[in-house]
Amino acid sequence: MEITIHPQVKRKIISDEAIGMSFLIATEIMFFAGLISAYIVNKAGVSWPPAGQPRLPVEITAINTFILLSSAFTIYSFKKKYAEGKGKSLLVVTLLIGLAFVAIQGIEWIKLLEFGLTTTSSLYGAFFYTLIGAHGFHVIVGLIILLYLLFSVNKKLPDEKSLGRIAACSMYWYFVVGIWPVLYILVYLS
Repeated sequence: MEITIHPQVKRKIISDEAIGMSFLIATEIMFFAGLISAYIVNKAGVSWPPAGQPRLPVEITAINTFILLSSAFTIYSFKKKYAEGKGKSLLVVTLLIGLAFVAIQGIEWIKLLEFGLTTTSSLYGAFFYTLIGAHGFHVIVGLIILLYLLFSVNKKLPDEKSLGRIAACSMYWYFVVGIWPVLYILVYLS
């Protein structure tokens, strides 16, 4: 009697891409935690923002915050629709929302520079551009990642490799979107 053993196909619970992205995001959280703690320590016990420095545009940035937060919904919707074999246009919408966020931030920075807020004008300016600039850099990296995702996912039916990429790339985007309200509250509203 011959026994045939069929190897079982093992599906990973978490893709390699998602595990790798988890480690990257953990380091990014530590990076932002360091910047945020330095900001909190340096503004403690002093008049903040310093006299003579322009005030940050709270209202337009609140709208921009809503714009960025809406991109979390579009990438989530893309992920769900892609599993059904459609929805790539939602990824394009996410990219456009991210571009709009960066453009509005860029306009804000130009106006603040014109008003005299620079990295050398005060500690306030230095922290503003460091914290918000670090986030802006991460948004731009996120846009590059989403662009990569747009051109790399299987154009036909979803496969495991594409689903792993989508999971990893959306994790990064969720991080970029999720850290922004913390920075907005800390830098703009406190």
